[in-house]
Amino acid sequence: MTGSSSRIGSWHLLQLVCGVLLVLLLCKKFTGQAGHFYPSLYRSPELKKVLPPVEARGPQDPVMERMEKARQRVNSVKLLCWVMTGSDTINTKGRAVLETWGSQCNKLLFMTSMNDTTQFPGKVALPHVGEGREGLARKSEEAWRYVYKHFSSDYDWFYKCDDDTYTVVENLKLMVSGLQMAKPYYLGFPLHKKVEWLSGGAGYILSGASLSLLEQQMSSPSNCMESGVKAVGGTSEDQLISHCLRRANVLITSSLDAHGKNRFLPLTPELHLPKGAMAKTDYKWVLQFYTDRATTRMDGSECCSNLAISFHYITPDAQRTLHYLVHQLHVFGSRLSDLDVEIA
Repeated sequence: MTGSSSRIGSWHLLQLVCGVLLVLLLCKKFTGQAGHFYPSLYRSPELKKVLPPVEARGPQDPVMERMEKARQRVNSVKLLCWVMTGSDTINTKGRAVLETWGSQCNKLLFMTSMNDTTQFPGKVALPHVGEGREGLARKSEEAWRYVYKHFSSDYDWFYKCDDDTYTVVENLKLMVSGLQMAKPYYLGFPLHKKVEWLSGGAGYILSGASLSLLEQQMSSPSNCMESGVKAVGGTSEDQLISHCLRRANVLITSSLDAHGKNRFLPLTPELHLPKGAMAKTDYKWVLQFYTDRATTRMDGSECCSNLAISFHYITPDAQRTLHYLVHQLHVFGSRLSDLDVEIA
């Protein structure tokens, strides 16, 4: 009995020693130092591009200090998000947004029509608009007017997307945290047919300065939304908004990351990530009209930024699945708390 207990004790001791060695090896892998544990994410080239360099102070690795500065900048971004929805989808698609990424916005609004009597948090029933695709341009115009009138002085950045768009709000804030809201910015996924515009489904974001210029164009005697129908050759709301901003000399700013990869994606991950999948579907027009198609991949492993911001045509169930994968699931070593929680 004593010999058996001794063997068991020796086995436990061996396990403990192996565990400690494993932790030290992991620490070294993630940091290059045996005494510090910093996730490899903190050394991301994308983050290095937007963060100011910080001088090392003695033996202390500056990565955490730089991350803290980045976090402060991201947290200082005041972002309003408004979601295009309707009476037939607000309680399904809209609710999925509300229960997932929408809570990360500083202000979240759901734009629908006056005929919609649904009780829903953040819902705005817009006057003089109808439901359906034919009413989207008018709904977008009234939504932007509403946002300008009620919130232009309270927030710095203004993001529009559909109720089937999944958005990583933290990455959106990171992208704009190095930009000045007082300057005109207009960022998203660029398409080009007769003119260039940003995809409404993939989501696009305006700085405060751009919002003011957009409202001026909409309020001018020659309303840009009405005159834009002929200019863009259609009534697509995202094309008309681009026309209004172009009239105000607000040009599209590239949203590609430091590696030239897309942050805003107009389709689902299933269509972007497998090489050639998009070309086999009705969405192959995206490949044809994508502005940067000559220099940037739209499908395959090189399609999407590691700091991607949005995907489109996401079902309510997929919204919740993506949210779990983005915000809850993580690999051991990717968070500082892992050591405390798992092997303390």
